[in-house]
Amino acid sequence: MAQLNNITGALLIDATAAFLNGAGLGVGEDKNKVIPKTFKEKVNGRNEEVPYVSAQSWRRWIRNTTNEENNWQPSELKGIKESEKGSTTKIATELNPVDFPEDDLFGYMKSGSKDEESIQRTSPFKTSILKGIKNMRVLSTDEAFVHLKEGTPLPYSTRFYSTHLEGFFNLEYYRLGVFDNLGSHQELSKELVEKHSDKFDVTDLNNSKFKRYSLKNAENIRKSHASGLLKGLAFLRGGAKQSAFGSDVSPKVLILAGMESANPVFNNLFVGTGEKPILNIDAIKQIADDYKDKLATPIYIGIRTGYLQNEDEVKALGENFVIDSPIGIVNKFNEKYLTNE
Repeated sequence: MAQLNNITGALLIDATAAFLNGAGLGVGEDKNKVIPKTFKEKVNGRNEEVPYVSAQSWRRWIRNTTNEENNWQPSELKGIKESEKGSTTKIATELNPVDFPEDDLFGYMKSGSKDEESIQRTSPFKTSILKGIKNMRVLSTDEAFVHLKEGTPLPYSTRFYSTHLEGFFNLEYYRLGVFDNLGSHQELSKELVEKHSDKFDVTDLNNSKFKRYSLKNAENIRKSHASGLLKGLAFLRGGAKQSAFGSDVSPKVLILAGMESANPVFNNLFVGTGEKPILNIDAIKQIADDYKDKLATPIYIGIRTGYLQNEDEVKALGENFVIDSPIGIVNKFNEKYLTNE
């Protein structure tokens, strides 16, 4: 079987009567109207409004949930430079993937001036936006009033949606616990390298100035951080306006597979042709066949009972598929591939 270099997957969230990511106030309204993020997509020759959650937004959900579920110390975003007037001009996290798993998984950046060191680690965890699936996206408006003790009521409205939000992701598993300093592209600061010099195995890349710093326990770190991220995905929580439009954003469908290549193959797998979403069985079978030489694990499919219209077909998938609940497949995947012995 292929080598496990990446963990790729997809998720589907039930966003029925939800408002999970705001786009501010509507334009040209004579009263306040809060609107969600949407974009236009051509469907049957016409432009259709599609609700979505930005990658930045739901990545914050997964960062917070992962830290909480694993009792990891957050790598807080903070101001690192101010203008002469005292306003923040530069921000960064701790820039420390040794002590903060979040920095190892999600990357970081610090832009330096002429006299400062620039640090950048591109995120090993790549994600799409979460977008409403076709034929199952409806936008509505909630009209409301603030009633005052004196004076007339003040009207306001909130636009919300009913849909199922699909997204996909890829974790570059092989990069966890490994950091490259390549001339002008530095993943680790000089200060951090000196502070933790006893924790790294150092090798030259191409020339003596290009260094690779691998944590001495990188294999264990890799498994710990990846399994922690998958646990965060299974228990995902977050979203805007939860007090008024409360939504459970934990995945109702979660798909996972280990791969040798970094192809996020589990995308556009869901369709809405009835009252419930459908997983495209032919498409996922084709993926399993086309990528059989790249798959390092079976394809794990977690579904919430009663959520998919073709649940029986999913459960009937045979060899090379593991079917359970979303939390169940994460537990099984972690136990088989990401448990330190």
